Amino acid sequence: MVQKAHDRLCGENACGLMLRYCRSRIGRAGILMLAFLSMAVIVSCGSDEAGEKSRPDVFYTARGKKITITPIKHASLQINYDGREFEIDPVCSHVGPVLSYLDKPKADFILVTNKQLDHFDDYAIHVLTAPYTELIIPKDIWYQMRIGNVMENNMYMKIGGNSVIYCVPAYNISKKNAKRHPKGLWNGYVLDFDGFRIYIAGDTEYIPEMKELKNISVAFLPVSRFTMDLKQLRQAVETIKPKIVYPYHFYNADTAQIRSALSGAGAEVRIRYLR
Repeated sequence: MVQKAHDRLCGENACGLMLRYCRSRIGRAGILMLAFLSMAVIVSCGSDEAGEKSRPDVFYTARGKKITITPIKHASLQINYDGREFEIDPVCSHVGPVLSYLDKPKADFILVTNKQLDHFDDYAIHVLTAPYTELIIPKDIWYQMRIGNVMENNMYMKIGGNSVIYCVPAYNISKKNAKRHPKGLWNGYVLDFDGFRIYIAGDTEYIPEMKELKNISVAFLPVSRFTMDLKQLRQAVETIKPKIVYPYHFYNADTAQIRSALSGAGAEVRIRYLR
């Protein structure tokens, strides 16, 4: 149940399935573009910097429950907590590298932060959905799909196992980008797994509400011209005080500059292939 939070904080192979879906949704031009992107992915994946590989990281709660975080790409994450699968912003082809998600387990929870195509992909949601899957989405996505659980800013959902999903604000505060990510429309999330808190910021700049985030173990913070610049990124880290920060959504940014900007900010910086 979603509640308001006040004082709480293949018979067909992968390519065949995706192309058949795309043929029905985007036509021949879209299929040609998908094929082009797939070729580009083959080239680019071989040149990943060693420190940016999307390898899983394993953590444990105070009571010994296992959390595995696997960065997928850009804003897409896979998290397993105590055997339950969480997919964050799963996207197949709108942002590279192109993925089918057919090799992933069905999700217990799918969380989408906003409706832009580098975060929201109804095909990926379809592939990952089982009868038991809980889809958590902003209201404007619900109006499009007519399925799932709407979460708005300052709501929370208890999901059992001493775990809670909190929905937190994500928006642009600068005048030049205010219309791109309007206040109150889209989401960030805090996943509280038995006291181990993971903050997934979504598309946001450094905003005043970040001062309310407490006891964050891991933070995924965006870096781009439409979200936080390096100065805002450092402000966010110094405010939130996570133990570990993963910059994400950073496109072609120089990772050395990101590391330099966060030097001495008080958090361990982990760079993965989240461009």
